[in-house]
Amino acid sequence: MELRHLEYFLMLSKELHFTKAAEKLGISQPTLSHQIKMLEKEIGYSLFNRVGKKVELTKIGEIVQQEALNIQGSILSISSQITALSNVEIGELKIAVLPGEITDLVSTLCIQFNQLYPNIKVIIETTDQVEKAVLQNQADFGIDFHLTPNDLLQVTKLYDEDFYLISNQRNKEQNVSFSSVLDYPLILFPSMHQCRKLLNKASNEVGKPLEPIVETSSIRSILNLVRHGVGRSIVSRTLYDFYETEDLFFQHIEKPSLSRAVYLIMKKDCFINYAAREYIKLLVREIEKLHFHTEKDAINSLNSYVL
Repeated sequence: MELRHLEYFLMLSKELHFTKAAEKLGISQPTLSHQIKMLEKEIGYSLFNRVGKKVELTKIGEIVQQEALNIQGSILSISSQITALSNVEIGELKIAVLPGEITDLVSTLCIQFNQLYPNIKVIIETTDQVEKAVLQNQADFGIDFHLTPNDLLQVTKLYDEDFYLISNQRNKEQNVSFSSVLDYPLILFPSMHQCRKLLNKASNEVGKPLEPIVETSSIRSILNLVRHGVGRSIVSRTLYDFYETEDLFFQHIEKPSLSRAVYLIMKKDCFINYAAREYIKLLVREIEKLHFHTEKDAINSLNSYVL
């Protein structure tokens, strides 16, 4: 079995279309078909079900796909280790994050990271499938809120964060019930954002509709609208602390209280390149500086893991 056969197989398993896969590989469709048939002959089983121009993985094909991804990951790991040893401050860092406010945290830290390591290229992949991106070596690590147990992943809880009701006027009460929050004119992220999904769920629990007067994906726009008294907003502490909010006021939300855990995800037993190690160290320092609710044992374990 040759490595190019696995490369061809993985591209076809991704595209599930011979012509599209061949184009991306830079070979002809008959050549791709011939190479796949050779691989199937060597394995002794069909890897794809062919229905006209469409194809789908067989059960055997799914097994081969996972093992081929592991082999590809090992090859990438070898390349990463050689690069890290030869020139530690030149390379590429790939981070997978959920769409929404967590992207702001990662992007903001990139400013500091770039000042320290201007020759390292940073790629932030926004995806709903952070774990998949890490498992398929599309990211060095990911930051996620929702986890599915997986023995192939190294998962570390970074911190717990609360959500605040923010406004341009000081309120004597430090806490406010979520039900009463819904009575205010609200400026919120669209429904696709993770923060908004949490709010939608909470509104269903209290039996009151969530009807914002403004929806926008821009945190800066949200903060400016709140400053000018257009309405109030609900934001995560991450965003509140990372932006200039000294002129705004916040209240803790209760009944129910709104909070979530933030996790860092890496592939188990996988080499962590220099860029990823340095970024993770920077991230941990920032979290500790902001006094988030962290689990010290988890953070200490992560520090020892990336050193």
